Amino acid sequence: MDIIVTTPKSEMANAAREAADCIRNGGGWYFRRFNPSMSPKVNRGDRVYYVQDGYVRGFAIVHNIKVVVGRPQRCDTTGTSWPPGFFVFMDSTTWQWITPIPMKGFQGFRYVHPRSLGERLAAQIQIAKLAGGWKDPRPANP
Repeated sequence: MDIIVTTPKSEMANAAREAADCIRNGGGWYFRRFNPSMSPKVNRGDRVYYVQDGYVRGFAIVHNIKVVVGRPQRCDTTGTSWPPGFFVFMDSTTWQWITPIPMKGFQGFRYVHPRSLGERLAAQIQIAKLAGGWKDPRPANP
């Protein structure tokens, strides 16, 4: 099932650096760590949407799901070592910008479903217009 997560303001610069590295390298991987006891029910091919600066901005496609045990998962761009947990990996080349949709940030994740987001917001996200691919600049706020 598709999910939505938030990029905290404190991580926005790192997210931009990660995207720039992927573009420069001709591709790469994004990953998101979740607490294993509260991990989302996602499958390969599902979408992970991102809220940044008060808007749903885009999504990437889930490529792999892995429970990492005993060793950290390291980000090649920032050097951050993330503790073991439930990881969702997305191929950076699947990133799609959408026309921004207003939404406040939150911790954890939400399912892109009316029960989690409400009828109107879930529908807006599900029919969002594409506004660019992984190499394109972020669309401006409406």
